[in-house]
Amino acid sequence: MFVYTDPSAISPGPSSYVIWIARISSALILFAACQRIASRLMHYGSKPNTPTLLIIAFLFFFFTNVFTAALFSAHPSFEHFYVYLVLVGTASLLFAQGEEEISIHSARNIFFIFLVISAGFIPWNPELIFNNNYLEGLIPGLTYRYAGLANHPNSLGIIIVLFLLCLWNKPFSSRWLNFLGWIIGYSSLVLAQSKTSWICFIISVFCMGYFKYGDFVKQRFFDFKKPILPAIFTLIVMITASIISGLVMFSDIGGGINSFFSTRTGADLMTMTGRTMIWEVALNEWRHSPIFGYGLTIWDTAYRAKIGIPSAVTAHSQFYQTLASAGIVGVAGLLIYAATLFWFTLKTAKSSQGLTLAIFLMLSFRSMSEVSLSVTGRFDSDALTHILLLMIIGAQFKSDRIQKNLTTYQSLIFSRGHN
Repeated sequence: MFVYTDPSAISPGPSSYVIWIARISSALILFAACQRIASRLMHYGSKPNTPTLLIIAFLFFFFTNVFTAALFSAHPSFEHFYVYLVLVGTASLLFAQGEEEISIHSARNIFFIFLVISAGFIPWNPELIFNNNYLEGLIPGLTYRYAGLANHPNSLGIIIVLFLLCLWNKPFSSRWLNFLGWIIGYSSLVLAQSKTSWICFIISVFCMGYFKYGDFVKQRFFDFKKPILPAIFTLIVMITASIISGLVMFSDIGGGINSFFSTRTGADLMTMTGRTMIWEVALNEWRHSPIFGYGLTIWDTAYRAKIGIPSAVTAHSQFYQTLASAGIVGVAGLLIYAATLFWFTLKTAKSSQGLTLAIFLMLSFRSMSEVSLSVTGRFDSDALTHILLLMIIGAQFKSDRIQKNLTTYQSLIFSRGHN
């Protein structure tokens, strides 16, 4: 059976200066997060314009997925980085009005610089940023996967999607810089050949497009006097149905499907590129420790050597990861937090022009094959995406509450004036 392999799991570790840069950056981030939390606690009023319910759900998520697993699981463990993301995430939800624009601009600029530097290595050292002999791609003849300076093309894919969403939401002031950003973003996304990132990008584009241009589309195409869009939709459905009917009647689709699934690519699709083997291991560990799980050290180097799957750096599924590491208690915290996060995402979707909903859907889709909502590890692309979502929700929620209170106050003054 073919097993999913992640080059980051077997590549040599970073050099000492990279480690020290990461440590200093983490220390600065934690200092800023603690300063924000302390400042808000000192000035916490009786009616704060903060998403209090989401903060409680986030802390409960940390309690059930990290705290209880670290203390009461089958393999207790204590590491200083367990508290990194909970501090940064809590501070993100305390962002003030208008700070979400700074966050989006900063993320856009940082990702743009990262993609430009990565592209600069193409003529200088292509072996460093390309993975060769990739035979499972959807682009005929393209056997290279572009990873850039990320540890894997899939990691680069989510960075590209997030950059393009931020660029669409907050474009550069320079037209040529915008053009360059879209060109680099699109080309990098295609060359990365990350099918998950492609799907995430398509879903996110439709989501943001609806909130940005939904009113225009309704007024332009859904006018009963000029039903252009319904006519186009009906025509597309008729053509698609005719093509499918013709294929069913005059071609051997069943034989083609059977031939496809007998190939390596088809087998990988049926087994989620070998992930089913890892999921079975996760289920076995949960059966041994159903309440609090195996513990947070699952999938470390020693455990991977024990099970004989060196590429299993995670469970490659948010659900199976939580179930194996934190048990039923962790799954309960995950479900409560995901539902609360989705509720606040919907509340801020319109004011953020669909950006919060697009990011949430991207994380949700990735959670089926990756661990996109982890709060136990260090800062990676999924963690940064999660944190950015919390930043936008925290600041946008406060902005919406202030606007709502202002509207209510103006209505009250107007009604009193008439009386």
